[in-house]
Order: sequence, then structure tokens, then C-alpha cells
Amino acid sequence: MLMLVFALPEEARALRRRIRRGVFAGQEVSLSYVGIGGAAIDQVERAVELVKPQLIISSGFAGATRSLLEPGDFVLSTNYTAPDIRQILDRQKFVDASGSFVQVKEVASMSDKWSLNHSARSMAVDMESEIIADLCRRKQISLVTARMISDAIDETIPGIFVGKKVAGLKDLSDAAVFAARMLRLTGKLADRLEALVGTLGSTAGTMKPG
Repeated sequence: MLMLVFALPEEARALRRRIRRGVFAGQEVSLSYVGIGGAAIDQVERAVELVKPQLIISSGFAGATRSLLEPGDFVLSTNYTAPDIRQILDRQKFVDASGSFVQVKEVASMSDKWSLNHSARSMAVDMESEIIADLCRRKQISLVTARMISDAIDETIPGIFVGKKVAGLKDLSDAAVFAARMLRLTGKLADRLEALVGTLGSTAGTMKPG
């Protein structure tokens, strides 16, 4: 059994439509949602205790903190992925880039991302990876963390998506453009995860927690 963990159901919108009777990419899977910033980690832990997955795939979207990354790139976290899984993915070139992820408490602004690029030498930023990794360490479950870039290092997520008030027509226009992007990227994320699950599913039982 594999478990796929996302922050929100919307991130798995396209993927959910591909699951048939609990099977995705030829593997038995379970979905769980940790909430923004890991607010629902207790629910994920209860799901883990119930289904007892051999492997957790932590996925969804992340902001780039590396200048060459673009929206739609599928990236692997080297600090939140078991070493044996990294070796498999490196050999088969499943991802567009790999590097360290940084978890933050709030949605990262453009200046935040540039700062993390210089201070942490990171590749991507999100709000849940460390919390999920801590759960996997405690439960001794193998983990792979692979996310899709939603916003480049020189972009800021429109304020309406982070709870800010709309100040004018430009805010609405920017939000519409970003929403259309995310709609397209959820399908692309499902494609990449389908390939990933198909490859890792058959070896989940032999992987070591890490």
C-alpha cells in the first residue's frame, strides 16, 4: 500500500479522477490531506495507523528558490526523501531537478525565496514537507517528497490566494491567470505522479525508512 499526501484536495484534483477502486498506476493507494502548514497532521497519522502504508509520497506544489526552475518542473527533495529512493529516481531521471526543500510557516514572497536561495542553498519552499517527514521518521515509513513548482523565484503568488483583499482589477487579472496555471499544472502533476507510483510501487516493500 502506498499513501499519497497532499496539503489540500485541490492539489490532487486530476489525480483523484484516475484512481479506480483504490488503484492508481497499477498500485493500491490511499490519499490523505495534511492541511496548509500541516494543520491536519493528526488526521494523516490516524490514516497511517489504519492503512499501514509501506511508502508515503509527499506531493503537491512548491515555490522555486532556484533561478532556473520554472512552473511545471517536477522536483525531488533530497533532504526529505529516503536515500535508496533517491538512487532509483536519479538512475531513471524521473525528476527535472533535485535539491533541498525548506519548510516555512507562511507563503513565501519573492524576497523570501531569494533570501532562502542565498542563505539555505535550497531548491524549493513549501509549508508541509518537514512535518510529513517527521511523521515518517516516527513511524519508520519510507518517504519520497516530490513536488511540482507552482511559482518561480521571481514571482509572487497573487494576494487573493493568501487571504489578502482585492485592491483592483489587476489583482483580479493576476489571480485569474494564476488559477488557470494551477488548473493546468494539477493535470501535469498527476501525469508525473502516475509514472512515479508505477515505478516505486513494486519496490516499496524493500525500501528502508529514511
